[in-house]
Amino acid sequence: MLKVTLWPARRRDPSSHVRSRRVLEKEAGMKQIRGIWIPDGSHCDTLTTKAGIQRALDVVQAQGFNTVFPAVWNRGHTAFPSAVMESHGFAVQDPQYAGFDPLEEIVQAGKSRGIAVIPWFEYGFASSPDPDGGMILRTKPAWAARAPDGTLCRHGSLVWMNSLHPEVQSFLTELILEVVRNYSVAGVQGDDRLPAMPRHAGYDAISQQLYRDACGASSPPRISDANWTAFRCAQMSQYLGRLARAVKTLKPDCLMSMAPAPMPHGKSDLMQESHHWLRAGLVDWLHPQIYRNHAAAYSRDLRIMLAHWTDEQRAKVAPGLSLIWNQRPVSEKQLVKMLMDNQRLALGGGVIFHYGLLAETRHLTRRVWRR
Repeated sequence: MLKVTLWPARRRDPSSHVRSRRVLEKEAGMKQIRGIWIPDGSHCDTLTTKAGIQRALDVVQAQGFNTVFPAVWNRGHTAFPSAVMESHGFAVQDPQYAGFDPLEEIVQAGKSRGIAVIPWFEYGFASSPDPDGGMILRTKPAWAARAPDGTLCRHGSLVWMNSLHPEVQSFLTELILEVVRNYSVAGVQGDDRLPAMPRHAGYDAISQQLYRDACGASSPPRISDANWTAFRCAQMSQYLGRLARAVKTLKPDCLMSMAPAPMPHGKSDLMQESHHWLRAGLVDWLHPQIYRNHAAAYSRDLRIMLAHWTDEQRAKVAPGLSLIWNQRPVSEKQLVKMLMDNQRLALGGGVIFHYGLLAETRHLTRRVWRR
């Protein structure tokens, strides 16, 4: 049997650990994140029943994970009952979770097992896969992101809200603060949709006025215009800063966890300047989604990102890896190589996408994830 120690504690002076690492130690008894995303009911039924949550946390605990990231914001619905949603005229809770609160259930299940729970606001500024933008944009059409031709902005098979609209930003902040206020979570997480903005978005009146006020532009910029890209990247980073301050004001030890698209296309395609986020101290943990099926490609892309950061900043990086690539399982050999690369580089662990794939890739879990 292959014996590889995948998640050893980093050899660093504990006094150099930031507050986030102390919180994770308190929540999960570990100095590194060994995390896994738990998707919503459209990918697996784990979060739809109490029994499913209890069973999943048993599996996660047995295989050595110490952090779970359950999806709580998808397709314009929250997994938890939300007064914020109701106040805006939206459904109080995703109907697939009617009758119970999966977030409260998983928080309690994690607490009894020493597993940290960080809710994952998966859809971020995206609204819905529905062509009309779903419930959010049917209710609030002025919140829609617009492409250069004036149509609804679609990216990644989803229709998006306007990431620059003050009301949209306030709404997402309210949702996140509602969770921080009402649940004993270790942190909150955004991803490649929060904070993010598709490269062909921003061609609405509000966004164009913001750009004119900042840059003096007299006509709508080309999608690839460097100043336009820089402006939108700065806007996303500024929003993240405001969000982080609001979260920390409410709960100082709440972790800010972000799982952006990897550089450089995270910046060019989604206005995510994530290397700046870490340098500026806007996040406690960064999980760039480096989903690859070969260790060589993973290592190359990882090093492109790491070049931006100091050793201390790298300790806050726990990359995202996927158990599947182009509908095929990633081989155990390649996955082990990727995780060993994280160790050699003294990174802060790793996060696996996603729990629903564990049953489909059981050969990976028998030897790789069990301590």
